[in-house]
Parts: sequence; structure tokens; C-alpha cells
Amino acid sequence: MTAKISVIIPVYNTAKYLKKCVDSVLGQTLKDIEIVLVDDGSTDGVSPAICDEYAGRDERVKVVHKENGGLISAWTRGVEESSSDYVFFVDSDDWIDPDMLELYCERVDSSFVDGQIIAGNCIIEKGGKRKTVTHGLKPGEYLGPSLDSLRCRILGEETRPVTGSRCMKLFSKKLILDNMKYCNKAITMAEDVNITLPCLCDCKRLVILEGAYSYHYRIVDDSMAHGYNPKLLDNVFLAYKTFKRILKIKRIANADSQIDREFIMQLLLVMRNELRGPGHDTVIRVRKIFCRKNIREKIFSTPVEIHTPANKLLYFTSRHPNLFMVLFSKLVIRIFDRLTK
Repeated sequence: MTAKISVIIPVYNTAKYLKKCVDSVLGQTLKDIEIVLVDDGSTDGVSPAICDEYAGRDERVKVVHKENGGLISAWTRGVEESSSDYVFFVDSDDWIDPDMLELYCERVDSSFVDGQIIAGNCIIEKGGKRKTVTHGLKPGEYLGPSLDSLRCRILGEETRPVTGSRCMKLFSKKLILDNMKYCNKAITMAEDVNITLPCLCDCKRLVILEGAYSYHYRIVDDSMAHGYNPKLLDNVFLAYKTFKRILKIKRIANADSQIDREFIMQLLLVMRNELRGPGHDTVIRVRKIFCRKNIREKIFSTPVEIHTPANKLLYFTSRHPNLFMVLFSKLVIRIFDRLTK
């Protein structure tokens, strides 16, 4: 008999955190689950053995060993190997609360087996400190016209109506399989939007759970995702083209304006990234990017709504990348980082 939910866990050199992750899934109050551990060519000499050990102990665990191909290739392979109608993703350095899958499963409507998403929230865990992350959309069930309204604002807002992460969401497997063709493996930041964006465009039913802070997202201090990335701007341009193509194919009426607003929001991340960069050439780097004609034209021609003080500062600096503003913003970011370590 097919399990109710297949839990996909991509694994790459995460032996330090892997047992807590897998134990949290095996310890779910919902027992009718399948766990697919996808070892993406780990080189630490430990992670693959841990995966095999779990498979030997519990028949619900399936292990796939593959050559290294990156995160997207790992979770897509996991989906292909899964046997359930619904899939749930957990990254191998994160963990989930014991009743999480049962909570999500209770909100499933079997009449939408091929096209629904159940979305909860998460807690960011960093150095003993915790921060909740919530969807911008109000809790509830979204169908028909309410979904059409959502699709006009999936991207381009300071707080997305639905977070872009593939985690914290229970997907109909068919939604994922039908839209994996849009995943661009060259995108290394915001890569989850590759799949959540087309799935949100296609889903027939979306449920936003109230509360449901059951997913614990661990920020590892040495993680590439949270350090300086000299190729971030290139990634933003690649994501711009990829996501715009998806919205066009899905026939979203305001695709152009929506993706332009998203581009501005991503530029704020580029500004923050450069202000955190190494060396004493911050001003030169920032001006090289934000004085580019195509970027300046996009910034000044695209109206956006920004409310948080930090983003207001980054946005103002992107519009006025002079010596004073860049150095002032760099100082503010440095103080913020020290206070939140």
C-alpha cells in the first residue's frame, strides 16, 4: 500500500545534522510515510553510511546514491523515486516537529489530489536564536478567483504572499512532476522558486495554515547561502529571465510588471551582499553595479512598495550609490550583523 506522504531529504556532507533531521521525520505522529534519502555524491565518508544505516533499520526509508549534481538534481531525483501522491521536502540540516505531517495531512482534500498545496510556516534557528517566518497571505483556503488574484502578486512584494521555499509545503506530486522541466540548475540562489512558482500558477487549491511553526530551518554560519557571493548579480539576472519565462508560459497577465518588481527586490539582496563583501573596495563594487545604465533605468522606472527600515535604506542607497550612502549603509549592516550573531 502506498504511503500517504513521501518525505524527500537531499543529503550532501551533512553528517553533523543528518541524524536529528531523519529522527524528527521518523518520529512523526503520522506513521504512514515514506522517506527518500537522496545522497548527492557526499564526500565526507559518513553521510552515505548514515543513510544506509537508517534504511536498514526502518523499512519506510529508501536510499538513493547518485553522483553529485546539486540540490535541484537531488530533490528532483527524490520525487521521481517516491511512491506517494503527496511529497514533502526537508533539508538535511533542518528538522520538523513531531505532529507536523499529521497537521498538514488533516487539511488535504482528496478531490484535489493532483493539484493542491498545503503551506505552513517556519522557525529560523541561528546560533541559539529563533525567528518566525510567516507567509504574507492570510491563513485559509484559496480556490478559483482567490487563486487568480494571488497569481498577480506571487512575486515582487517585500514579503511574498507565499514563501518561495519548497520546504514547509505539502505538494501534490503531480504538480511537482509536471513543473520540474522549469527548474534551471544553474540558479544557485532562490532556486526553490523554480518549482514553487509554476506550482502556484497551476494549483487548484492552496491552504495557508494558521500558526504551524513546525519546520525548523537551521542557518549554518559557514553556509554559502549566508556569506558573500561575488556571482549573486549574475544569478539575479538568470533568475529574472527564468521566472519571467515561467510567468509568460503560465499566461499570467501582469508577468512583466510582476517580475520587474521582483528584480528590484532581488537587487536589495545584491546591495546587502556587496556591503557585506570583503576588502576596502565596497564603494567601487557598489557603484560598478548600481551605476550601470540598465540597472539604474530599471530601478527608477519600476514602482515598488517598501516598508521595513532596512530595505528602505538599501533601496535609497541603490538609487543614490554615492560615497557617503555606501559607507553609511555598510556601517549599519556591519552593526546589525554583530548584534544578530
